[in-house]
Amino acid sequence: MVTFKEGNNKFNFRVGAIILSRDKRRVLLHTIKGYDFYLLPGGRVEMNEDSTTAIKRELREELGLEGIQPSPRLYLEDFFKFNGENYHEFSINFLVCLEEKNGDLENWDEFFGVEGEKYIFKWVDIDKIDSISMKPSLMKKIIKNNSDQCEHIILHEA
Repeated sequence: MVTFKEGNNKFNFRVGAIILSRDKRRVLLHTIKGYDFYLLPGGRVEMNEDSTTAIKRELREELGLEGIQPSPRLYLEDFFKFNGENYHEFSINFLVCLEEKNGDLENWDEFFGVEGEKYIFKWVDIDKIDSISMKPSLMKKIIKNNSDQCEHIILHEA
């Protein structure tokens, strides 16, 4: 995975997915056991892997999704502190609309992913997303905006 550490600083190259339900009223978020916030499903890009291949791989590994058509929605340069480290994270976040073939993912409000109980997934009503603790919190605005136009944002949370 494309991540490296230099002293108290860490760099990550990550992909994330704004997964919308078929009716476009809910978004799928996930948390990691022990965390008190949600984030977009996804993960780190592997060395020599392009971002589209990475998001397809991550969603297949985490959720069993096949045949998705992700489209870039947000290029995010995020600077933040977490667990005592300074992070510089570059992420490409894709819009993924569920289709009929993956629709049974919508049958559960909250569930564990393919990889076991470490990742907890939850469907959240978009009009109630402000009540959810999410990182980065900017993602709430992006999700509510409901646009398919790609943006580039630099975020300094540290």
